[in-house]
Amino acid sequence: MYLEHMSLLNAVYMTVITLATVGFSEVHPLTDIGKIFTIFLIISGTSLFFFTLSNVAVFLLSGEWREHWEQQRNERMLRKLNDHFIVCGYGRLGGNVAEELRIKSIPFIVIDNAIDQVLRARDNGYLSIKGNAADESVLIDAGLHRAKGLIAAAGTDAENVFIVLTARNLKPDLHIVARADNEESESKLLKAGAEKVVMLYRSAGKRMANLLIEPELEEYLDELSDASNLNLRIAQFLIHEKSSLIGKSFLEVDLYNNHRINVVGYKLPGGELHTTPRPAEIIQKNGTIIAIGQGGDLEMLNHLAQGGEIKA
Repeated sequence: MYLEHMSLLNAVYMTVITLATVGFSEVHPLTDIGKIFTIFLIISGTSLFFFTLSNVAVFLLSGEWREHWEQQRNERMLRKLNDHFIVCGYGRLGGNVAEELRIKSIPFIVIDNAIDQVLRARDNGYLSIKGNAADESVLIDAGLHRAKGLIAAAGTDAENVFIVLTARNLKPDLHIVARADNEESESKLLKAGAEKVVMLYRSAGKRMANLLIEPELEEYLDELSDASNLNLRIAQFLIHEKSSLIGKSFLEVDLYNNHRINVVGYKLPGGELHTTPRPAEIIQKNGTIIAIGQGGDLEMLNHLAQGGEIKA
């Protein structure tokens, strides 16, 4: 418009056919200045096009698009997470924990400091983020304030101590379970804020001894704890303040005859555990019933524990 005194429409038309290299004729013959401008317009436009094309090709071939897409997907899913578990560390133990949570349809997110572990978790279909789980910002990004619990399953006891300390400081009522390799680490993890500490070698030793001494019992317990076994499950249920079970005895409720549920334990609000609750024992608020039954029957017990009415 400035160099050739064209109208807006003609100037736009000339620019488009030049950059598109269509090859239509000019609106009117160009002056020498107009020709020089057109040369620079073609060179700069073509260079910009090939530069953009090469960057798009690098973005697609390098896999950055996948990482970007998965990051966006992670962020969308993270916003929906609530009452979930955070698995810190995706090694052999963390992988098994994640698989168990998946089988039981419990929402969770994986945190690991190694990108290859994060990608492996994502390949398995798990929501995961890269970062140090002992970092407050990473735990907050993982939705710690909306989480139900945390599993500290990092590679070293020192890492797990820092993870537990950070998580407990951010959310004092969070349920935390941590792994430990060394005996002396157990007390440190408990002092840091872990409610339960799993000693891998101690647990493995007990398991191996039980397999030798009482193999049938161990197999039975495995069947109960296996969520893929649809016949029987073992689970625990916290009695909420609105539950219709409160104030009634186990004899009155008669879960076995009414709902085909076998009560194998009852934990009092103070923490005392009765492995064989008496029929006359009264169910209290914030007590915990441990029971064995089929999936649908246990759902009924969960309904009653949450505040549902007892059906005759």
